[in-house]
Amino acid sequence: MILLGVALAACTSFGRADRDAEIPPALADLGRAGFRFDADVRFVYDPVTVCDGLTCADLVVIDERRTIRLAKPAFASPSRLRATLLEIWPRYAKPRRSDVADLARAALLVVTDGARAGVSNPEVMSSARFYYRQLWNQLPQASRANLLAPDALPAYAP
Repeated sequence: MILLGVALAACTSFGRADRDAEIPPALADLGRAGFRFDADVRFVYDPVTVCDGLTCADLVVIDERRTIRLAKPAFASPSRLRATLLEIWPRYAKPRRSDVADLARAALLVVTDGARAGVSNPEVMSSARFYYRQLWNQLPQASRANLLAPDALPAYAP
């Protein structure tokens, strides 16, 4: 029984190392597109973090350092990881609870700038559009004023 526990712990450690190695290339793609995170922000694969729609990252403060925990589904493809990082980019500077308007703006950023930041998978872009429409529909009319209507979004060109 002890050996089984050790084997499972080893698999978890190796799986995490593989996932953590995927983060720097994604950050480099976002950086080239003008979306740079502050140097003090830590990024970690966290199998316990869950996705909620397009949002597959959780921003927390650990030991007075901003840490972005990335859920397992964020690593489904390189495009999904880049969309996840781009989605949290406008919200990472100040850890706080996001509201529907914040989430809508983040989803809109993925829709409008995702291709420039390395999001090339049409399914990921389609999901971003879907979640943006859902969030936009939840907003009161006054909150929609500074957002594009879902039907006015630019066409996706891979």
